[in-house]
Amino acid sequence: MFKQYIFLLILSLFSIQGFAGSCADGSEPVKSISADGTYFEFKCNIYKYLRADNKSPNFQIINLTELDDNYFIDKANYASSQMTNVITQTLALVYPVGTFIDYKINPNNEVDFLGTVKVSHEIVLKDWQIEEALDKARKFFASQDCLNNLSYMSMLDDINWVLTNGYASGLQAVMCDDVRFIMMSIDPWEREKKSKNLIRVFFHEIYHSLQNDLQNTCSNFNDIWIVEAATEYFAQHATATYNNSSKNYVNNILEIALRESKNEGYKLEDPAIAEKGMGALRLMVELGWVEESHILNGSLFHDNCSLAQQFSNDNPEIKYIKDNWFKIEIQDGNYKFNPSIINEELEEEITVFYSQLEEEITKINLQPKEEICQGHIQANWPGYIDINKNEFNSKGFMFVVSGEDGRCENGIGPTSLAAYDDCTHWKEENNIIGTCELYAKGEEVVWGSSESNQKSTVDTTESEDYVERLKQIKALLDSGIINQDDFEKMKQKIIDTMN
Repeated sequence: MFKQYIFLLILSLFSIQGFAGSCADGSEPVKSISADGTYFEFKCNIYKYLRADNKSPNFQIINLTELDDNYFIDKANYASSQMTNVITQTLALVYPVGTFIDYKINPNNEVDFLGTVKVSHEIVLKDWQIEEALDKARKFFASQDCLNNLSYMSMLDDINWVLTNGYASGLQAVMCDDVRFIMMSIDPWEREKKSKNLIRVFFHEIYHSLQNDLQNTCSNFNDIWIVEAATEYFAQHATATYNNSSKNYVNNILEIALRESKNEGYKLEDPAIAEKGMGALRLMVELGWVEESHILNGSLFHDNCSLAQQFSNDNPEIKYIKDNWFKIEIQDGNYKFNPSIINEELEEEITVFYSQLEEEITKINLQPKEEICQGHIQANWPGYIDINKNEFNSKGFMFVVSGEDGRCENGIGPTSLAAYDDCTHWKEENNIIGTCELYAKGEEVVWGSSESNQKSTVDTTESEDYVERLKQIKALLDSGIINQDDFEKMKQKIIDTMN
């Protein structure tokens, strides 16, 4: 027994010496006894959780590198603070690769993983690190209501393949509308030097994860370049301005765009679609056709229907941009567009295009609202009827908004105010311009009638009045004039008058 104890002690000391200080953050692994009690395990705490400020989404990061977590977290917070209407939850997996080995083709075409560069490196991750990373990723995906096992199991297989084979990657994947996944490899030089390129790549992927999802019926883009162009534009700007730097990011954008136009051609497509595209986007900014602030805060992608129209190949602006974006030259040591690329004929052509577009939109608006939203209503009416019977005692309400661009949304509730507020929420969530109007009382359709118009106006006014009254008593609570009990009583009185 004594010999066994001495052996176990020696084994323990050997294990401590072998693993001490080997965690990515420089800390010692935590020692624990295995499940069967026959050996010691040493594992690092590689999973960190970040809840950003109220302007940011939730981030969860699996950092397998020796870089401090805050190195990435601070930049994620900075990027999200620049954006508006952030609704996403993001898991970021950052992992190290070793020294470059060779360019390879996928062996046996086993996996063609989006964002994976077919470049092999020395494998520096331990099997247990990969296993724990996969386990934490699995737990994150499983906790998201919009995902099921089938939707993320193949992703886990791909992650495992990339990590175990030492491949480089840089990707952002849309798992569902509000859940994103970032996977990013870092080579030894970037880890040691904390290079500017490492910062840029991270900002690039973070911006992708914060973008509104473009996968809807309105996003009929003829070209994907605008998505990558805006992302790289943001990355260049954020890299230059992070920590209040005053670097000339515009000069850098044009220098890169000119270089890639010479190396990869003038078409806004791969290779170098993002780099060339941001040059084209910068030209649109300088011509006043795009607001730079809309690029940097992500609002460019909030109304996808308008975006699809604006960047359509039928738009003379886009035709002109594609013919001229690469006309960049060096003036006094700085990169600038050739001043000759603006002409009066183009302005007239643009005016005609937008005039015709306005006429088309007007035609849509002149159609009966019932006709415009017929498909949306038919799809949502059965659900409303079911909830109305089972939850609203057949006394519920449904409001519908018909947007200026032809899109529709609805809201339901046990009271007219609740339904109006629900409709308003979805209208704002999807950036629909229009007014929520009463569609149905119980199972009676009243949309388009005088009652609907009257009721909508009344409800809108009442809603605004109720909201204002609630804000007033909340201000009293926050200032300490009333206590929580007083607040609840006053709130209940307001709610009672709503029914």
